[in-house]
Amino acid sequence: MDVGASLFLLGSSAVAVWFIFVRRATGGPADFQRRKTGKADPAAGYGLKTASLPPVTGFPLKILTTLLNSVFGTKILIPNAYKNSNGGLLRKIVIPEDPTMYPIMPFDGPSMPLGSASCTDLTDLTQPRSKSPDDFHHWEVADFIQAYISETMTPTEVAERAIRAIQDSEKRKPPLRAIIQYDVEEIRKMAAASTERYRKNAPLSPLDGVPVCVKEELAVVPYYHRAGTDCLGCDAPTTVDSTVAVKLREAGAVILGVSNMHELGMGVTGCNPNKLHGSARNPYNPQYFTGGSSSGSASAVGAGICPIAIGTDAGGSIRIPSALCGVVGLKGTFGRVSDYGGKLPDTPCECASLLHVGPIAASVRDAAIAFALTAGPDPKYPHGLNQPIINLENLENTNLTGIRVGVDWRYLRHSSNCIVAACEKAIEHLENCGANIIDVQIPELEEARVAHTCIVVMEMGAALAESFSTLYDKLTLPSRGLLAMRDTVPAFDYIQALKQKTRTMNFLKEIFNKVDVIITPGTGTLAPRTSLGELTYGRSPDEQDSAIMRYMFLGNLAGIPGVTVPIGYSSTNNLPMSLQVQAGWWQEAVMLRVAHAVERGTKHATPQVHFSLLG
Repeated sequence: MDVGASLFLLGSSAVAVWFIFVRRATGGPADFQRRKTGKADPAAGYGLKTASLPPVTGFPLKILTTLLNSVFGTKILIPNAYKNSNGGLLRKIVIPEDPTMYPIMPFDGPSMPLGSASCTDLTDLTQPRSKSPDDFHHWEVADFIQAYISETMTPTEVAERAIRAIQDSEKRKPPLRAIIQYDVEEIRKMAAASTERYRKNAPLSPLDGVPVCVKEELAVVPYYHRAGTDCLGCDAPTTVDSTVAVKLREAGAVILGVSNMHELGMGVTGCNPNKLHGSARNPYNPQYFTGGSSSGSASAVGAGICPIAIGTDAGGSIRIPSALCGVVGLKGTFGRVSDYGGKLPDTPCECASLLHVGPIAASVRDAAIAFALTAGPDPKYPHGLNQPIINLENLENTNLTGIRVGVDWRYLRHSSNCIVAACEKAIEHLENCGANIIDVQIPELEEARVAHTCIVVMEMGAALAESFSTLYDKLTLPSRGLLAMRDTVPAFDYIQALKQKTRTMNFLKEIFNKVDVIITPGTGTLAPRTSLGELTYGRSPDEQDSAIMRYMFLGNLAGIPGVTVPIGYSSTNNLPMSLQVQAGWWQEAVMLRVAHAVERGTKHATPQVHFSLLG
């Protein structure tokens, strides 16, 4: 070897040794951004980004999933995708606030006693109301009560119609796949008991005899607690009810069964290609997805199979499918409704610091009734032990004089044109009802979005670590791809996300000192269309998914209540559009009052798939 080659080899080796063993690889960016406690950076501007991820489905999704779970994927593909989606944003910021794990906000006034039922008067919400002949309306709780009291129908007769509706929905092409586990004898037994109570003029509550269903993520006896999978909770039916199922039984509701969902709740479309479930279909057009992850619950209510269903929401999973299926979705303040029984057996709760349980309903009134009867302290759920009394007695007052409605126009107009136009029309209606429309700007939305994503990935990855390792081949391709991210997000990012949660809560607290509610679209786009590849293999999260959940993360990150309510339908394909109303912690009453006013100003379209349990 000549001298030149030797020197080159020696120099290259020296550079390699320096690069691998000497050069500093720790630390962070040189240009850290310093935040001041409780003060937004005025230079940050709006800044909310849309993830630029290409849609992948069919056989390419199988290849992508394999790559993501390889050394190449975990070391190169996923870190780069995380970086490109702005996942490392919080690493560049010095956040002075302390981290907040659970978004629990103190309140003034008396607390609900442990184990007590809601003491709010629901009488007004259970009175039949006049319906315009040229406007479609789902049957409400009040209609069922009227039928039972007048003896026009009995709970047993309604239950038989509901059973036929479930069976007929599965005979359709394509099948609706809304309720995926039901037991005819169980349904008949509950309905017979309710019929007897009405015969004795002794109903247990406004929900007595009313058909309901519960998302498969929540334990309901005697069904399998599978959370949308083919492999978890499949050994034997559950023997213990979730708290929300217990409360529904105590109210006399007729539980029709458990409803479909996006596998493990890890998606916003409702696309579930596994064999036991399939994808729930949108009642307004079965060629479109429902939204997720409480897909079957929204589909069942939208199709008229029941007026109330229960869902869960850690990133919009109640509100998104409700918005896309033309019904009402309510997520109360964090801790309002117990999520006991919402985790798989012997596993930690998925997204414990973000998860909410709540109703999907035919109307705002029905959502309020279900919320009032399922909320309250539960000794099995520590995060909701201390909460104020619920008072919904003024909900139907559509005179909104004195109500301050906040609108961040930058945020609202970051949506499809048709949705923006519908929202502007709804806001004009609120103004005509007397509401005062006030411009607001929500700071650090992009930081909040990234924080929410980080917490979801970390908490879900930790909860499903064992299942991901042992049941990898039995999960759907999208679930395998998403869970592969769990090793990519460092603990530093998680702590930063919890600090950002504190900042976001403080910003919202300041805003809610100036306004009573904040208005946004329900989703940033319409329901996505199904395709054979997606129905067979699933689909990876893409830009459309990002738009669908654009208005959801604040509610989960900060724990504030939110409700989505229909405001119109696309002129091209009649798909529903929705408005979201959010309020400060524990202020569900004013939020529902505003949502009810919106609902009363909206003309509703008839779904393509609809079953009438009373008519």
